[in-house]
Amino acid sequence: MSYKARIKNNICTNAHPKGCYYNVHEQVMDALDNRINTDLDGKTALVVGASSGIGLASRIALSFAYGMDTLGVYYERAGQAHKFGSAGWYNNQALEYYARRSNRTALSTNQDAFQEKAKDWVIQKLQQQGKKLEVLVYSLAAPRRSIEGVGDYQSTIKPIHENFTGTTLDIVKGKLRPLQLDTATPEEVEATVKVMGGEDWQNWVIRLQKAGVLAENFKTIAYSYLGPEQTQAIYGRGTLGAAKRHLHETAIALDQKLKGIKGRAHIGLFEALVTPSSSVIPSLPLYISALHQIQKQRGTYESTLDQVLRMYRDGFMQNDNDIKIRVDDIERDPITQKRVNELLEMVTEDNLKEIINVDDFRQAFLKQFGFEHDFIDYENKPDPLMPPATCSFEYRSHLSEAV
Repeated sequence: MSYKARIKNNICTNAHPKGCYYNVHEQVMDALDNRINTDLDGKTALVVGASSGIGLASRIALSFAYGMDTLGVYYERAGQAHKFGSAGWYNNQALEYYARRSNRTALSTNQDAFQEKAKDWVIQKLQQQGKKLEVLVYSLAAPRRSIEGVGDYQSTIKPIHENFTGTTLDIVKGKLRPLQLDTATPEEVEATVKVMGGEDWQNWVIRLQKAGVLAENFKTIAYSYLGPEQTQAIYGRGTLGAAKRHLHETAIALDQKLKGIKGRAHIGLFEALVTPSSSVIPSLPLYISALHQIQKQRGTYESTLDQVLRMYRDGFMQNDNDIKIRVDDIERDPITQKRVNELLEMVTEDNLKEIINVDDFRQAFLKQFGFEHDFIDYENKPDPLMPPATCSFEYRSHLSEAV
């Protein structure tokens, strides 16, 4: 029986275990290729939102490039004997497996990061090990948040000031489809800020600080995106932009709160990347397709892990004085933006695939869920509980004993 990707509204609802394990394996190998000798080796980092996209790449970088022990908080559908888990769950199984093989500690909890129980779990693990936290990465991209005794909040992706009319990319069909979005209500803006703003990040830091588990010179970072004019109607000037502005304000407040332990709080600004989260933001898949096409033509393309490693190497781990740490310079390059705009102005439903390689975006998107790998036989349904140890991949010879 075949096992193929199931996609609805640019969301992939299933995952292939072996393909997910391979994705993590490849990033681990890349991180080992970029090992950095610092005093963080053997110290402890926490990644909140650790199972996919930038959060997963961050944990891989911290563990395998910086040699840190890691704690991870994620909220995913676990695999069962007759039911497949989500991509994030398989990613985490692989990360823990490769960490064990390289004598690194990687402990994880599968629960809602917004809840106090998740924070309690982290504190308990640190106290049991007699360790302090050196780094906290906040990379949560959740659609909803429940606050006990208050209510439930659902994030929305809408413009704020005026209705939006445009086009977006249907990843499955590789076609453009019309898009119309009404402006968000004040309640929708507030709910999106509650879910995707900085309140929970601040809750994490304050809770951990009160528990006495933050090390001196502790660093924390939350991730954001600014983007060029092409993305502003829905992103920057929309509900997501409101949430990200709140995140930036939180970074400034936290930076002051952490002065007592010589700590720092930063905002990390990435370029537009292919992630499960970015794929559901209207109009962004088409823009990213054009952006990455131009970047690859110019030889300036960076993967998600490349971006994380550069942010850490050149900014975050250097205790830079600027609260904002940016690696979106390649996206903002004037020549790149000029060429991207030219592509987007030329494209129509009829000439889409002639102008922009949308199949490249589709493949990159599906690979994050374990699909579109040439070496995997998708005509045969895999075991939902297939362990990473049963999957052998070709190791680079000089690193064959590292993982």
